[in-house]
Amino acid sequence: MKKLYNIFIFLTLAVSFLISLLLWKVDYLNLRSQYKTDISFYEVIVNSLGNVRYTLASYLWIRTEFYIHYSGDVAVNQVPEIVYYARFITVLNPNFVEAYDFGAYQLAFFLNNPFEGLNFAREGIKNNPDYWKLYYTAGMIYTQKIKDYKEGGKCFFEAERLALSPVTTKKYSKIEDNEFGILYRFIAKCLYEQRDYRNALEYYNKSLNYIKIKADLYYEIVNQLYGR
Repeated sequence: MKKLYNIFIFLTLAVSFLISLLLWKVDYLNLRSQYKTDISFYEVIVNSLGNVRYTLASYLWIRTEFYIHYSGDVAVNQVPEIVYYARFITVLNPNFVEAYDFGAYQLAFFLNNPFEGLNFAREGIKNNPDYWKLYYTAGMIYTQKIKDYKEGGKCFFEAERLALSPVTTKKYSKIEDNEFGILYRFIAKCLYEQRDYRNALEYYNKSLNYIKIKADLYYEIVNQLYGR
């Protein structure tokens, strides 16, 4: 079955590439002229694929999820090539936000390349500036891997703003309650590390609306405000 999948991918790419060459020859959508000015050759190929690229991107995402959840592999760091799927998906479809989020997280936390993961998240944000989850993931990389709580806080605040926006929630899936709780605790942590204890306590208290259990951070913030 796996061999058939690989053959399908190869044939799809081969046919798509031949179509691209044909469209290039007839200067479809003025691509040749654009290539001379401000776009790269791979962008020419991708743009000339038309709707085929979206179908292929969706197929690769299905394969990625299957590989993660059902292949029996223990961790992504044992199969790092899976991140290339995410990279290829975003080349085919720059609005495939799930692939950006997945790739950035895997690069930073499983493959221990936080700056590469952060760059991938930033690329996703550039192409999809209204998706809250990419800011959330960027904030996690800043705080948990790079230990930059100021920049991490900026990302989390932007994630909060977008998650509360009715315009955003109509376009993307709505943030879950437990995700709100975790987001507010991340914000509290960033404020705590910047010694803004009063606002840190305010955001931690917000998190208690979603996660009832108090963690060590809560007591650390209270101790800083009211003494031991």
